[in-house]
Amino acid sequence: MPKIALVQFCPESPSISLEHPSSSSQDESELAHTANLEKAHRFVRQAKEQGAELVCFPEYFLSGVVSDRQHWTLSQYPPHSSHLHDDHPSISSSPASTTTHWLSTFQSLARELDIDIAVGTIVERQIDPTTGLEATIEIDGEERMILNNVAYYVDNKGEVRGRYVKKNLWWPEKEYLTEGREEERQEVFETRFGKTSFLICWDLAHGESFLPLLEQSVDLIICPTYWTGSDGGEEAKKWDRDSEKKWLETLIVSRAFENECAIVFVNVGSPAGKDETDFDTVNPEERIGCSAVCLPFRGKIGGTKSAEEEMVVIDTDLSVLPDARSVYGMRRGLMDRKKARGGKV
Repeated sequence: MPKIALVQFCPESPSISLEHPSSSSQDESELAHTANLEKAHRFVRQAKEQGAELVCFPEYFLSGVVSDRQHWTLSQYPPHSSHLHDDHPSISSSPASTTTHWLSTFQSLARELDIDIAVGTIVERQIDPTTGLEATIEIDGEERMILNNVAYYVDNKGEVRGRYVKKNLWWPEKEYLTEGREEERQEVFETRFGKTSFLICWDLAHGESFLPLLEQSVDLIICPTYWTGSDGGEEAKKWDRDSEKKWLETLIVSRAFENECAIVFVNVGSPAGKDETDFDTVNPEERIGCSAVCLPFRGKIGGTKSAEEEMVVIDTDLSVLPDARSVYGMRRGLMDRKKARGGKV
């Protein structure tokens, strides 16, 4: 029965201009991502004080969305690839591309506090597996780095138990991120709370993303997201301004029932203590929150109260899962279909 802390984190926005570089803009960016890291660590300590055993952060919680080219330097090298800084001195001075990966700071904190941490997502530069060097791609005649959106799970001993690269990119993300490799089997990893895995944001909209997890009898799916009310555009708003929020609230409950597991959904937050409906200045992306834990039979068992930055700690009784699997038999049906098709789902 883990106590799970959902941190509906509001990241400070980075500010870098490569067209007009200056030490002040680099300093401002470094201050922003440092402030985000320090605030995230404070949330982990608060979660531990409130008895949490697992704390979960949203997508892009340290860097913010890196959609603008000038923010690509905020991406990190994957852990254990510090040698690349010597190979690429022109970018090793980037504030985010330090030899101390953000992940390692959470590993140290997890060991210190005896707590598990789902480290939201970190944008990383892809490494070529054959050369061990930074991978690049040519687009419109220009060579640029390949970026992945990566989630990590760190256990209370500071060990990385799981890593997942987002496979289903939201349409605008396709302009600056690369999808996880389809040939890589979706990883389900053991934690002290059971079989655990990640799906990230738009992965939730793809039912087929859940099939390999259902097949492996996953107990806990952690879903870090950066899902906003403006994602549906004007087409959605002309029908219902709250359409994205309504979809999310329905989707996360449905996925828990369909997949006989707990869904731990943690979204980005708007600034705390301010008017979240002020879409022009305070909340221009129309962040909608909706962070929650959902279970089969029980639906939503707890979550944030609004779209604002907030942390909630939720008692999550996973003993409901065997009963749900007995009643619904979703995995059993999946395996029967796979067997009938000669082993293919």
